[in-house]
Amino acid sequence: MRRGPVVVALFAAVCVLACAVTWEAGSRAVARVPQQSFTLPVGLPVERIVLKQEGAPDLAGWVADRQDSCGTIVLLHGRGSNKLATVPRAKLLFESGYSIVLFDLSGHGESGGDIRGFGYIERQDASRILAFARQRFAGRKVAAIGSSLGAAAFVFGAQQEHADAYVLEQLYATLLETTALRAPLPMLRDVQATVLLAQMQLRLGFGVDDVRPVDRIGAIDRPILLLAGNSDPFVARSQTLALKDAAGADAKLVWFDGARHVDLYRYDQQRYRDAVLPFLETNLCRTGIR
Repeated sequence: MRRGPVVVALFAAVCVLACAVTWEAGSRAVARVPQQSFTLPVGLPVERIVLKQEGAPDLAGWVADRQDSCGTIVLLHGRGSNKLATVPRAKLLFESGYSIVLFDLSGHGESGGDIRGFGYIERQDASRILAFARQRFAGRKVAAIGSSLGAAAFVFGAQQEHADAYVLEQLYATLLETTALRAPLPMLRDVQATVLLAQMQLRLGFGVDDVRPVDRIGAIDRPILLLAGNSDPFVARSQTLALKDAAGADAKLVWFDGARHVDLYRYDQQRYRDAVLPFLETNLCRTGIR
């Protein structure tokens, strides 16, 4: 019996299986989390808001209006999360004198949408939410605070609608790098990431080279504060330093010692307060600051 045809058949079967596994992994990566329904948070006087736009997903959010506020903060959550995760920050900021806007990104929480797009698709969400905040709180400065996916959405959306200041938490530099760090086989991380992300163009209409916050952050001509954990397994220290360099000399970077890819506010509330509150006061409340 000749082994050639058997080997070829086995190789073809392995290739088909590998393609099927990769396609399924891609499906899970972009599929939305189940749509949810939330009760209003306790301790934060919010009203429900739904932003509707033809041809775009409905975006569900909460707004807390502080009449004596000197500025407004828009909060966006991380991947696979929802606006509930930003409520502790919202309470801190509301008590510190700011009006608050917090939304579920498309494909998350109570918002519509069928896919998650690594912040690139969600740039439209960020632009719509910032535009709403500008209209709702006309005459006040607006700051953007985004975690991971939310941070990327703000960076990609800045070309359409910008904030007056940005707090970007756990932002990745390039999708390829952060995907490689999440790959299950350490010795083949780059290969796994490249193969997995090759299907993006077919699925989402854009490619991995489009999803590079490090190439976009330098165009944001506004104050930027980067927050990062120095033990983050998905955003390497080198990525954060590259973002800092790309953002320019005036950008600030604060490390959270020992923090992995976690909620930085919950991880170290005092360090978060010490970093974020003075930054917001300087850039939103003080006169003479653009």
